[in-house]
Amino acid sequence: MDPPLHFDNSGSGPLRVPGFNGIPLEYEFEIGQRFTHGARENTKRKPLRLTAPEVNMLRLMERITDIQNWDQGVFDEDTLSAWHAQAISCANFNSDMDLDVDMDLVTTRAWLWCVAELQDKARAFRDTGHVLVLNSDSGVCKADRDVTGTLVHQLQDALSQIPKCSTHDLVDPSLHMLIYGRTTVLSHGGRVSLGEISNLYPPSDRGQTAPVPDHPLTKLGPFPQVFSHPSVRSKCRQYSSCYQWLPCDVEFAESSGTAVRIVSYINNLHPVHSEAYASLEKLISLSIAPWNDVLVKGFRGRTPRRIYTYGVSNSEVPPWAEYPPKDLLPVVWNQEITRRAWSPEEWEGHCDKVKDYLRLPDVDPKYRVFPPEPDDPPQTQDLLSLMTPEMWASPHSVERIVQAKWRRLHRFSYPEPGVSYTYEDWKAGKTANPIFGPWECESKYDVLHNHDYYLVSLEEQFRQQGLQVIVRIFSIDLTANEPHYPGDQEFHVDGMLNEHIVATAHFCYSSENITESRISYQQNDNLRLHGHQPDPLCIYKLYGMPPCPAVGEEPKALNLQTLGSVAVTSGRLLAWSNTLRYKKHPFSLRDPSRPGHQRCVVLWLVDPHYRICSTRNVPPQQHDWWRNAILAKSTLLSTLPKELVDMVMNETGYYPMHISEALEHKKRSDEEREEAHRAQMSGFKNYRLWYDLEYC
Repeated sequence: MDPPLHFDNSGSGPLRVPGFNGIPLEYEFEIGQRFTHGARENTKRKPLRLTAPEVNMLRLMERITDIQNWDQGVFDEDTLSAWHAQAISCANFNSDMDLDVDMDLVTTRAWLWCVAELQDKARAFRDTGHVLVLNSDSGVCKADRDVTGTLVHQLQDALSQIPKCSTHDLVDPSLHMLIYGRTTVLSHGGRVSLGEISNLYPPSDRGQTAPVPDHPLTKLGPFPQVFSHPSVRSKCRQYSSCYQWLPCDVEFAESSGTAVRIVSYINNLHPVHSEAYASLEKLISLSIAPWNDVLVKGFRGRTPRRIYTYGVSNSEVPPWAEYPPKDLLPVVWNQEITRRAWSPEEWEGHCDKVKDYLRLPDVDPKYRVFPPEPDDPPQTQDLLSLMTPEMWASPHSVERIVQAKWRRLHRFSYPEPGVSYTYEDWKAGKTANPIFGPWECESKYDVLHNHDYYLVSLEEQFRQQGLQVIVRIFSIDLTANEPHYPGDQEFHVDGMLNEHIVATAHFCYSSENITESRISYQQNDNLRLHGHQPDPLCIYKLYGMPPCPAVGEEPKALNLQTLGSVAVTSGRLLAWSNTLRYKKHPFSLRDPSRPGHQRCVVLWLVDPHYRICSTRNVPPQQHDWWRNAILAKSTLLSTLPKELVDMVMNETGYYPMHISEALEHKKRSDEEREEAHRAQMSGFKNYRLWYDLEYC
């Protein structure tokens, strides 16, 4: 393996970042030498899909950590009992926001596991002020006003005077971004200083127009559709040789701790807004510890599975539910009820047994092994009441109704946590022992391993070179004429691959008169079924997947699993790794007679193993910034009358870039990002339950 390249955007020498001075735009470290992103990774990196019981455990724990004083309540037995009862009474509400919890799958054993885990979360919360939820492979870190309280008011005051620069955004990274072939870059050295306004523009002879790099698709040869793998083409389409968001550079302010200072301008937020810069420095500092908790390194996720199994159990199935009694539905062909000659007395006695069988209570559909046949009666219909005298007189109808009843009774049991390893074992990473082990054919595929936990410390590992952060500030304003925010249509991850975004921090600093706002999270999983119990009809329910349309047909589902959602509230900081895809849900005015809003800051962390072109290397492209900087310099212009100054400035046009041109590039960039999203979606595959189990 070749040693990784050394990147440098310090300005003390040539700019050495992807896309400049001979470094390919698509240059990427090996997965073990960087943080993991969610756009396109090696199959070995993908986490295994969680069982349906574990997803319900995650959602229940997330819900409890939203209760006031939850960190105290988890140690009180009466409070826990009340929470458990409340969860049962309102378990399945609001599935549209991925909030629903099926408490039937949160068994007593699963509840006790949740309590133990919540108590550990509470202890950590008291030390750190934030809590990790939906934590499987990675997780979502949330911190509330106890941590961010003063910052809320500081940001509200500092940002109140900043006008919107696009539909929702006060600070939009897609305006005045790096435009290859258009933007002036200090590619041979020099830097943009964050001091006096006049220092934003170094001498003009130091800048060069950013060259247009070769797009990775062009390197696949003249016929990429023929000679390259679809996954390679999909990944290439997620790079841009046209645009790149510009991060600001951030340095650690002290020899220890997470205090930071911004050392290059935030794109589209003028440095004259010093209070806003100071508040954003505090927000970045507060985001570092949550980022440490969610960033993923290499192939290993942060948290092992709580339920590890290769199949389901039928040990709790009563004998009468395993198969129809032989005297009701003989298995020997020449004894089938449609082939026998029945006397009236024999047939009446047989029908009495069938009636007793039909009176048995149906099993909840989620526990049934077999789906209904196309000609089965509706699942809500009582089979005994369905039978007419004519049907009772027909052996064929009686045989059919017995088979339908058997499909309603034949059940399996979901696996539970704490069976093959305890909660304490799980905390220690001793998780190599599945509840039901791989079938014999699997021994050649998988070697079962314990889990190795690891820590991430951005402030220690990257103290010398600092961080790069892309900033967006948006305000969604609702009125009587526009009372509804539609949310996101699809789950997604932010950024093009050449922007190397690996984590997000989302901070809501103001929210007023709106209904509940939530963000859902989803991960790309790798459900390898080699060695699983050869029963797809149970497997799809075990893993919470859409049902198979019919025996032998694959479920219509991509290998994506929605974990749950987290509320967005004023003063709440959320942080997550870009291994998670996310989707913002719709919200509306709570009181239609009054306006409402939600205002947030989004920080995107550039993988600090890299350096990309930043605002340190690009003089601001906003015309009004440039004009004010020129006028602020003590030059010949300062000695001229205002009328002459205006004449001179008018001759410069809208240098460096007019807002109309910036908006046109934003439109093109948005279209390119939509194309990248489609390329990413094309890389997700459908589950192949029947195929995998047939060829294990």
